[in-house]
Amino acid sequence: MFDYDAVIIGGGPAGLTAGIYLGRARRRTILLDKESFGGYIKNIDRIENYPGFGQGISGPQLASEMVAQATKYELKLKQAQVTGIELFSSSRYVTCADGNGFTTAVVIIAGGSRPKKLGVAGEDLLRGKGVFDCALCDGGQFESRVVVVCGGGEAALTEALYMSKLASKVIVIHRRDQLRAARVLQEKAMAEPKIEFVWNSLVEAIEGKDVVEGVKIRNTASGQVTSLKTDGVLVQVGLEPDTGYLQGIIPLDSQGQVIVNEKMETEVPYIFAAGNIRSGSPRQVATAVGDGAIAAISAESALQELA
Repeated sequence: MFDYDAVIIGGGPAGLTAGIYLGRARRRTILLDKESFGGYIKNIDRIENYPGFGQGISGPQLASEMVAQATKYELKLKQAQVTGIELFSSSRYVTCADGNGFTTAVVIIAGGSRPKKLGVAGEDLLRGKGVFDCALCDGGQFESRVVVVCGGGEAALTEALYMSKLASKVIVIHRRDQLRAARVLQEKAMAEPKIEFVWNSLVEAIEGKDVVEGVKIRNTASGQVTSLKTDGVLVQVGLEPDTGYLQGIIPLDSQGQVIVNEKMETEVPYIFAAGNIRSGSPRQVATAVGDGAIAAISAESALQELA
C-alpha cells in the first residue's frame, strides 16, 4: 500500500495543474514545495499573456486562484524540501530534508527554476543589501533611488517596468545590442522615460561595503570598463532548473533540465516532469499549465495500468 497514489514535487503552475487533474480523478495526491505554494509567478507584478485575462492579472492573484482550485479537489499541500527519489521495483520513495518520506506509485517533477546569479564579485556579499531578484518582493526599498537591472529578456523588462513606478531611474544593462523580450514589452520599456539602456555590456562587479554603491561595467565590443553609481542591482539573467537532487536518478540535459517525451514521461518508468524544469521548456505560464495537464493525464494512465 502506497502513502499516496502520486507525489508532485513543486507548487507552481505545472504542479498545481497536475494536482487539479489528479484530484478530479480522485487520486490520493500530495504536493511538496520547499517554499509557499504558487511558484515564481507570485513574484510577478502583472501577467499579460495568460489566456482569459484580457487586461492582465497579477501574479499573486493568479497563483492564489490556482492554489484554491487545486485544493478544492482534496490535494494535500506540504511545505518540504525534497532531497531525493529512491526507486524500487513496485514503488517510488520521495525523501525530504525534514526526515519524512513518502511511498508512491508515480512522481511528477514540477519543481520549476530559480533565478541565475551573475557570478561576479560582490553579488553574494551584498545580496539583501541592494542586490535582489524580485521587484515585487523587494522593490519598495528603492523608491526615488537608482536601480540597475541586469538582463534583456521578458523577465528583466517586466521587472524594469515595475521598478520604473518606484525608482527615480532604472538602468537596464544588456550584453547584446537588442532585447530578447516580446515586442510589446520592448515598446513599453523604450517609451518609459525613467528607463535607460546600456547596450553590449556586462556587469563585472558590484561595489559597496555595507550596501550597494555601484557597479563596474565592461563593454563587450571595446573591452572598456567603466563605473556606474547605483543603489540597487536587480538580477534577471535567466533561470536554472532546481534538479541537483535528481543527478544520477533520471537523465538530465546539458542545462540540467529533465529529459521527457511528448507525454512528459522520463526514461524512468512512473516518473514524469512538467513545466520549466523539463528540457526544451519555453518557460511560460501557459505552457507550464499545459505540461502539468499532460503529465497528470499520463500519470493517471499509468495508475490505471497498475490497478
